[in-house]
Amino acid sequence: MRLFSRPGVLALAVLLAPLAACGEGEIDVATAERVPLDLDKRDAERLARYYLGGLAAVEGADPVEAGLLEVDGSDLYVNPQRLRPEVRAALVAADTGSPGRIDWDEFTAFVEATYATARALPPTIDGLRAAHGDWHDDATWFGYDVEGSAMTRARRHLRVPVAALREAIAAAAAGSGPVYPAGTLIVGEHLGADGAVLETTIKRRRADGFWDFAVYGPDGRLAEATATPPRPLRAPVQCAGCHLGQRQFEPERSFPAPSPDGPAGPRAVVVPDAWRDADATARFREHAARTDGVLGLYATLYVARLRADRAAGLALAPEDVLLLRGE
Repeated sequence: MRLFSRPGVLALAVLLAPLAACGEGEIDVATAERVPLDLDKRDAERLARYYLGGLAAVEGADPVEAGLLEVDGSDLYVNPQRLRPEVRAALVAADTGSPGRIDWDEFTAFVEATYATARALPPTIDGLRAAHGDWHDDATWFGYDVEGSAMTRARRHLRVPVAALREAIAAAAAGSGPVYPAGTLIVGEHLGADGAVLETTIKRRRADGFWDFAVYGPDGRLAEATATPPRPLRAPVQCAGCHLGQRQFEPERSFPAPSPDGPAGPRAVVVPDAWRDADATARFREHAARTDGVLGLYATLYVARLRADRAAGLALAPEDVLLLRGE
């Protein structure tokens, strides 16, 4: 039995020819709803969730629930049609290798082209301060310094809001580890020999549990990367690479013991000896556990300071007394 007349066969062949010529590697990113992500990373799904979650909503959202990311076993797909037109255009522009398949280099180019706007990062340090308050206010912010960290040879002045830190410590007491509330800003100022701020790095907690990363240069404006030696680190890609990974870094890794010198000289968490509290360090294991993607020792040192102040007979705020309850 003949299913088609010869003209029908020819017509069908004409219709199928474009499909046969357009394999998965030749998907049109501008119109497709399913484009493979070939990130070639050990934790590719987590990375995709991090970056695409930042595009799903200003506050951050699950990209799978938003229809932006599809996870099929170990295979990942992005749906360009769920992106705003200008963001989708950036994804199309980044697709410069194998057509219709986004590899890691293309993906990072796309992220860097869209990140600051998508994440609504304040374009200036003054705008950031207006939104979050002055982190030099010792009454409402807690901080300490680090020398010889892995990311820069400059001295780092680290600051976190006390209110957010108290919430994180309370969360740890409830068994979830020191998890910070959405909106938390953590600031790192890189200082010159004269104490002048050379650049400022920030982390801002999203509603989906991930962190935004940004760098503000010496002019107070958003910058693409850090500039202090030993090497530039691009934001957010290289920031996220460390914070989402498992590698430990000095001088936090050795704390509360002194850190060994590094290639550029001494490395140290610069705090009073009374804050080198082994019990507080063991309680949180912040740097080793990589809880909440935070590499610092904020909860550890805050509780160590409270314990030292209590031992010295100093009065503690009622909120801080609660944090030490049961000790």
